[in-house]
Amino acid sequence: MKKGVLIVQRFYYNFREGFFDYLSDINFDFKLINSTVSRGKVKVHDGANKKPFLIKTPGIFLDDKHILFPFLFFNLLWLNPRVIVAEGGANTINIIPVFIYCKLFRRKYIIWDLGKGFADFGNSSLRKLYMIFYLFLLKHADFIYGYNSQSKLYFKSLGVNENKVVILNNTIDTRKIKAIRSGYQFSLPPEFSDKKNTDLIFLIFVGALVKTKNIEDLAKLMKMLGDNYFLIIAGEATSEYKSELDKSFSGTNHIFLGYKKIEQLLPYYAMSSFSVLPGLGGLSINQSMAYGVPVICKSADGTEKDLIIPGKTGYIYENLEDACSFIVSRSADDWRKMGIEAENFIYSCHSVEIMMTKFISYL
Repeated sequence: MKKGVLIVQRFYYNFREGFFDYLSDINFDFKLINSTVSRGKVKVHDGANKKPFLIKTPGIFLDDKHILFPFLFFNLLWLNPRVIVAEGGANTINIIPVFIYCKLFRRKYIIWDLGKGFADFGNSSLRKLYMIFYLFLLKHADFIYGYNSQSKLYFKSLGVNENKVVILNNTIDTRKIKAIRSGYQFSLPPEFSDKKNTDLIFLIFVGALVKTKNIEDLAKLMKMLGDNYFLIIAGEATSEYKSELDKSFSGTNHIFLGYKKIEQLLPYYAMSSFSVLPGLGGLSINQSMAYGVPVICKSADGTEKDLIIPGKTGYIYENLEDACSFIVSRSADDWRKMGIEAENFIYSCHSVEIMMTKFISYL
């Protein structure tokens, strides 16, 4: 490798693929170590193993969220990276050999971490011991790449020097979405052939259908909005949870599309006036805005505070009554103008190109 940049993370995350592809396209000198095995909620496509920047190394799964790379230190000796960027949090076990290597050979390391964000990890004795150790690793890092502004506030609250914390503004592959949308001519999806020439107002939710997303709140919202609104739901759920959701949404205008690839989502976003996010999830906000769709959401992972300008790119609601009041007060022209604002904002301030430039500038 001859002293390039090495990135160490647990899994090959699809949401970050466009970012790595972009680094590769500009011939940036970097390599990536992570598992390419699908595990838990992480689904890895077959082509991931063929990426030229990927270094394959054995990993031991401790559970669905944690993996140990037992030969990582030897990988570091072989690759001899100038800088190491390591995923933080649940990847802490792999930061240990990174820390040792960097101190022995006077190399630079950066921790890439959301921070506490939305999660409550409790305050057990074991958690306190872990945080003492992790804080030690954070304070010895040259920089910390935070996902959003809330990350910086969190690390500052831990006593980390705020000058070390870089708000990287995690984003999706805006290049790919721009290419997908280029020259697109709208065609009503076949599932909606019976909805042609109706006055329905469509809204969309995209994401994994899991409890932390508060999908049930959308059923309540749809009952409050009434028959003039139709909800499009794109995402996978277990059969058990899907059965629960079917009961919750009974009597409302909705459709479950199942999982859709990013390029398959375009017609559904194109027919939607706005996107909704009632629970956790940040990158779905970026994705909706990149498709030119404003976002109505509750507290997500902190991303919403950086992206949603109330009344312009979307709205952050306090409760379902608040969300309903805002939605019914908007006209079709309001949604169109907000969509334009959302699109302009994401591409001018939070594109993958901007994220890449900031990422490189601190290495």
